[in-house]
Amino acid sequence: MGREKRLQPVLKMAQGKVDEAARALGYLNNKIAAEQATHGQLKNYESEYLQLMRGGDAPGRRMDVQAVMRYQLFIQRLEAAQIQQNEQIKLLEQQKAQVTEHWVKTQARAKAIGSVMEAARQEDSIIANRQEQKLFDEFNSQRASRHN
Repeated sequence: MGREKRLQPVLKMAQGKVDEAARALGYLNNKIAAEQATHGQLKNYESEYLQLMRGGDAPGRRMDVQAVMRYQLFIQRLEAAQIQQNEQIKLLEQQKAQVTEHWVKTQARAKAIGSVMEAARQEDSIIANRQEQKLFDEFNSQRASRHN
């Protein structure tokens, strides 16, 4: 069995790790997009409620003190949720950076194994060609000695 064939399971395993890291990156990208969308919704809710609190839907409308306090409390909760979303997004971005680094390393390893396999294949091919040439030369030498 040539070195190339012996390295195939190693390459397969390395490629599996590359694929696994790529799936993790895809998951994190989707998760980040979802968290950013949630953050955007929270900002929109905050804007809508601030507009309502200022009487944007009915100019001249008056709110009692309790209604203003409820709106302010709700706005504070929205702001806290936005801060939490920002922290979640930052955490996911950090995880994405780590997974990206891992993916790059696993991809480089798989590529290196592929290069070693290609070199082994070429070396095996050269050896096989030399053996074939040697057999051909021996055959021609024996044929020539029979004719003499």
